[in-house]
Amino acid sequence: MTALAIAAACGHDVQAVAGHRDREALPDPEVLAIARAERRAVVTNNVRDFRPLHGEAVMPGGPGHSGMIFMPGSYRRTKAGMDRIVAALEAKLAQYPGDEDLANGEDWL
Repeated sequence: MTALAIAAACGHDVQAVAGHRDREALPDPEVLAIARAERRAVVTNNVRDFRPLHGEAVMPGGPGHSGMIFMPGSYRRTKAGMDRIVAALEAKLAQYPGDEDLANGEDWL
C-alpha cells in the first residue's frame, strides 16, 4: 500500500502527481501552480527544485502557496518505509491542523 493510499484511508484529502497522466510530465512550477489553485501543500523529496520555487512564491508580490513539506533522502518510498512516511505526515498534520497553518511556509519530515 502506498503512503497516499494509507493517508487516504485515514481520511486525509491527498493526491499524488504520479499516476495522473495529465500531471506526471508537468514542470515543477506548474505542479506548484496546481497545488496553489487547489489549496494543497506540496510534499516532496525534490528539494533542489522546489526550495527555489518556495523562495520565489513567498517573495513580496509573489503568488504564495499552501505550504511545502520536504522529505529527506532517508525517507525511502518503499513498502517498508511507508509506515515511517505516513507517521511523519500524521505528525505534521497535527502540527498544522488548519488549512492556512502552513501557508507560505516550509517544514521537513
